[in-house]
Amino acid sequence: MRQFDLPKIRRSRKSLLKWTTALVAGSIAAAIVVAITEPPGPGLDPDAASYLGAAQSLAQGRGYRIPISDWLTPDSTSALSHFPPGYPTAIALPIAFGFSPMNSARLVNAVAAFADVVLLTWLVATAVGLISAIALVLVLLAMPAFVEVHLSILSEPLFLACVTGALAAMVGVSRRVDERSRLWRALIAGCAGAAAMLVRYAGAAMIVAVVLWVTAQPGSVRERTRRGLLAALPPLLLVGAWFVHVRQTSTGHAVRTLGAYGGVGETLRMGAATVVAWLVPLMSDQTLPGRGWIALAILVGTIALVRLGIGAARHRDGDAVIAAAATLAACYVVMLLASRLLADPDIPFDNRLLVPLFVLVAIIAGAAIRAWWQTARGWTRVICAAALLLWLGASLTVSADEVSWALENGEDFAQRQWTESPLLEWARANASQRTLYSNWPAAVVFHLHRASHELPREGDANLLRAFADTLRARNGVILLFDQASPDQIGAETLLAAPALRRVARLADGSVLAAVP
Repeated sequence: MRQFDLPKIRRSRKSLLKWTTALVAGSIAAAIVVAITEPPGPGLDPDAASYLGAAQSLAQGRGYRIPISDWLTPDSTSALSHFPPGYPTAIALPIAFGFSPMNSARLVNAVAAFADVVLLTWLVATAVGLISAIALVLVLLAMPAFVEVHLSILSEPLFLACVTGALAAMVGVSRRVDERSRLWRALIAGCAGAAAMLVRYAGAAMIVAVVLWVTAQPGSVRERTRRGLLAALPPLLLVGAWFVHVRQTSTGHAVRTLGAYGGVGETLRMGAATVVAWLVPLMSDQTLPGRGWIALAILVGTIALVRLGIGAARHRDGDAVIAAAATLAACYVVMLLASRLLADPDIPFDNRLLVPLFVLVAIIAGAAIRAWWQTARGWTRVICAAALLLWLGASLTVSADEVSWALENGEDFAQRQWTESPLLEWARANASQRTLYSNWPAAVVFHLHRASHELPREGDANLLRAFADTLRARNGVILLFDQASPDQIGAETLLAAPALRRVARLADGSVLAAVP
């Protein structure tokens, strides 16, 4: 029988189908992000005051300045230092073309979701098949943690795009045979790692993972060293330049103070609760007896399937995806633990921090289970598929409930208690020419569109007298919300200070000024 050799045509059609599916899935993800951040959204996390403020300042040519400053400084703005510049820079681009800051952030998050889904769909489809890629997309779009970080103005969506970019570049390095192609992809992976750290400082883990990965690929010692140096070059130049900039422009505290911080048990318990909520999704008003044990059973079962799948995936494209994602995940876990122990005792192991790990684990599980599926027995396939469908149903329910709440009530500072605050309304009507201080300066930035000073962090009598003198000299008033802030001095301490007086009492707080 005559044989027809048509491999190029088939590969071309398959490639076109993969890219078409990836682009369609990415467009759907971007459209969902735009839809779920309609007014009263997007959610306004306190961090967003720095992101939006720095973006506006940059777009106006004033550099990275945020509209919040220490009470001591005469300038009502301060240099961006606590957060890296990547997310504000991305938001500044649409602002420069006439977008409002809010819509600019929504656009950036939508584009980030598009990039996430396109890259992961193409990567998984190429490695283990299109069906698995589509299943992974459904998992991501249903995952409550993934949806949650896209509801608000947060840097996590852009960070996830950088992580998936690094993953794709790492897999690209392993797939190339000639050293020149590997070098180029090592450079691209290094750029993605640098971008991740410029979006979130935790992105340092991605830099480490990229360098480890490219140097571990086959080759001579000289070739491996060259790849590692090339991958490390973008982080050294870009991240190094940012730290030099921070050192030259910031007069405040260091980004992080290194030390040995104990009390890690509570942080780990929070992380465990976050993992349980990811594995067994429930709405806030729901309970499930034995939820923790169910989550443990799901975790053990998933690990068992992944181990079986890894064995089946060896010497296949799926193996590279699994290994690269595992390298990124391991480095990220080590970075989180080291940061909590040595840099910041207040790091919460919540959805925001763990969502990159959840995404990477989903990629690993999807690729491994697909390899296991090919040799699995019928009844085990049924159990696996049923478990996935149950998880998808529960996750979609929780995510839909969260989105519904956000679209009806707003998230964080977009909620009605802040948008209709009597205290902010008083300041709008009576303090247009006065310097503002607040225990929630982000609320002032969001809803009065004005800069705000923070309050003193301690209640020492001498310090409060100096604060009152500063308040008097600058014709300032304090917008003291009843809702306590974890980062500011308590309301009771200020109200009891003899050098301060109450000017007005509103439903949600008090207005204070210095005694004449």
